[in-house]
Amino acid sequence: MLSLDKKVIILAFVIRFGIFIIAPSIANSLEESIEFSTLITSYKSLKEGLFLYSSNINPYDGGVVHHQPLLIILYQYFQDFDQLLYSIVDTYIVYYLINISAKISSKNETIFFKPWIVGLIYALNPLAILSTLSKSTVLFQNFFIVWTLNSALNNDVLLTGVGISIASYLSYHPIFLVIPLIKLIHQNNNGQNQKVWLFLVSAVISLGLLIGSSFYILGQDWKFIESTYGSVLKFTKIAPNLGLWWYYFTEMFEFFIPFYNSVFNLYNISFVLPLTIRLNGIFAFILSWGWLVFSKSYPSLGDLSLYISLLFLLKPVFPFLRYPVISILLLLHSIILSPIFYHLWIDLGSGNSNFFYAITLVYSLGIISTLVDFTWGYLRYEYDSDESNIKLKVTQI
Repeated sequence: MLSLDKKVIILAFVIRFGIFIIAPSIANSLEESIEFSTLITSYKSLKEGLFLYSSNINPYDGGVVHHQPLLIILYQYFQDFDQLLYSIVDTYIVYYLINISAKISSKNETIFFKPWIVGLIYALNPLAILSTLSKSTVLFQNFFIVWTLNSALNNDVLLTGVGISIASYLSYHPIFLVIPLIKLIHQNNNGQNQKVWLFLVSAVISLGLLIGSSFYILGQDWKFIESTYGSVLKFTKIAPNLGLWWYYFTEMFEFFIPFYNSVFNLYNISFVLPLTIRLNGIFAFILSWGWLVFSKSYPSLGDLSLYISLLFLLKPVFPFLRYPVISILLLLHSIILSPIFYHLWIDLGSGNSNFFYAITLVYSLGIISTLVDFTWGYLRYEYDSDESNIKLKVTQI
């Protein structure tokens, strides 16, 4: 008889692939949704890049394609069964989440969710399902993030370095997760630095090989750097999304752009380091990813789906959360209303950009609310030293 873990994994695949087959129109409509597909991660851009590459044209000449060269080249071998590919990759995320949960809860199973529950939460998460159906390439980023975390918990530092380098190659922002990974590996090895250095060397070499391979495949042309990472860092393509960047850069004078661009990019790392210094390794990793989901220039609900699922690995702090209902309602309202406000603005013309940006502010507030609440919950959990007294009133000084 199949275990609950395997049943959850099978269920995840059946749901995703089944919707692809039964209702392909849903996938087609989601490809246009800015909540799930950004200029950097869109499926249409990926197909455009493959068409240009197959026509012996540099994909980055027109400024339309922002996917990495190796992703475009590898995709040509899967384009005929990409629905199956996306379903399998997302199912593997469920598999790795179950493994991660089992590893974390192995020391004290009573205070953590059972691994199959964590997997089921992601398997049934509407945001994860819809993100897969949109065929956004954020799915591959999420896959390598959970692969990296799983490898780190297994103390396989070489695979950890390879995983984070691939995730960073695909999406840039995961590079900041190197900081909490260093602490996690350091803790797993009782403060010894040998494995940390091995991890860093593995990550640097892997990322160098990926970028170097892209350079040679494109005929020794560095143009892809500007179109991929440059577009993210400089925010050259200003378009509505769930982030905070686009509205500021639309409204400000041009000579202010370099300053605000620098400030917004500094925000990506500004809280990762203090979170890592103060929190336990696994907490630092998850909450750092939450901060990056908030501060990204081109965020999507696919980023949020992974962050929410990772939060369920932190069950010990759940009793100490102060306003989880508020956080949930903020996110629910923003997720439901964002497509409505966008439709009012763009399609009907009965609103303006303030409608949509207002709801993205609520969305961002929801993410920050979870970050603050889980940080406080961790501090309370640490303060109680395993002698939990939920009724005890503690005030931050």
